[in-house]
Amino acid sequence: MGGKNGVNFSGYKNMVGTFNQPEFVICDMNLLRTLPEQEILCGFGEIVKHAAIADAGMFSYLEENYEKALALDPDVIERLVSDSVVIKSAVVNRDEKETGERRKLNFGHTFGHAIEKTGHILHGQAISIGMVVAAALSVRRGYLPAGEAARIKALLNHLKLPTRLRLDRQKALDAIRRDKKREGDHINFVLLRGIGDALIEEISIQELEAVINEPC
Repeated sequence: MGGKNGVNFSGYKNMVGTFNQPEFVICDMNLLRTLPEQEILCGFGEIVKHAAIADAGMFSYLEENYEKALALDPDVIERLVSDSVVIKSAVVNRDEKETGERRKLNFGHTFGHAIEKTGHILHGQAISIGMVVAAALSVRRGYLPAGEAARIKALLNHLKLPTRLRLDRQKALDAIRRDKKREGDHINFVLLRGIGDALIEEISIQELEAVINEPC
């Protein structure tokens, strides 16, 4: 959903791609029960992302109902998927070609993609760690209260997603330097002013390095 398709090229993530919107989208919740647990957990990473950037109420709902979500309770899953579809489709409708607001959907993905390149880790797991790093950067810049960053980390932990980087940090930074969004020693990063309120800012590679080297 969203119409953006990409393939990796020459060591760069999603470097070549197209924008091609689907004619329709089917969300069959029953198919979730055919997936391995790790794939389901990775999907929760994207749900947390949508709530973190655009819907504080949805985030609170997931905090209150994460156990039911993990058990694939039909009512809870239907609401979470529906809310995610509404958030993403609204953003895409306003900015299909990712010239501005749609970049907020990359929350957690900038560093997450770098982690994916450094080892055997699933996309949703990498994005989970990326969101924790982005939240820490947001706190460091004075945007996000530390308590809200802690809520994000706690929810990801409840959903059995990793929140600590256990891979080679230098390799991850090297991968960031090959990111298509990098300009010189800076890169665009999605940060948070609060849960449900995202912004895009340019940060230095040095600032990112300082955050990922902080004790967890």
